[in-house]
Amino acid sequence: MKKLLNLCVCLIGLTAFANASSSSNVKPYPLDRCIVSDEKLGSMGEPVVFVYKDQEIKLCCKACRKDFDADPQKFLEKINYNGKESKKSTSSEGQSSGGTVVRLTVDGLVCNFCASNITKTFSKLPEVSAVYVNLAAKTVLLELKAGQKLPEDKAKEIVTEAGFNLRDVSYPKESFDSIKENLKKNSK
Repeated sequence: MKKLLNLCVCLIGLTAFANASSSSNVKPYPLDRCIVSDEKLGSMGEPVVFVYKDQEIKLCCKACRKDFDADPQKFLEKINYNGKESKKSTSSEGQSSGGTVVRLTVDGLVCNFCASNITKTFSKLPEVSAVYVNLAAKTVLLELKAGQKLPEDKAKEIVTEAGFNLRDVSYPKESFDSIKENLKKNSK
């Protein structure tokens, strides 16, 4: 009986050592935002934390986990392992490596839940590579994948079905990242 007890203690110790060793290979999550909704971590309660392959992932809420699990690679591309969000090269025509930039002015966006809902909806579209929502400016900014288009009637249908009103659609010449930074700066 004593040998069996010693064997159990040894196995528990080895298991703990193996778990500690394997967790040291996990790359820490480098962003302060959810890679699915782009919401600030903690803005919707305690972040959902898990490891996918060798990468720690943090999401703003449980609902984002379902979206992540549907297409993990899409969201992992947002992370570069230097601890920063990957930047896309931009050109003067308002198109980055992703494609056309679309700016939607949307009435009715008033809270983080609204922003999260509309972000998730547009993120699911195959032609969309990035989404940013700015509540203060009532703006949904989309970056389309190279060569893709998003018809205005489709954008209006999505916005209306989400419970909002699409007031304007424009195609700015600036890059997605440039507009996003300006919107953040002006809403402070």
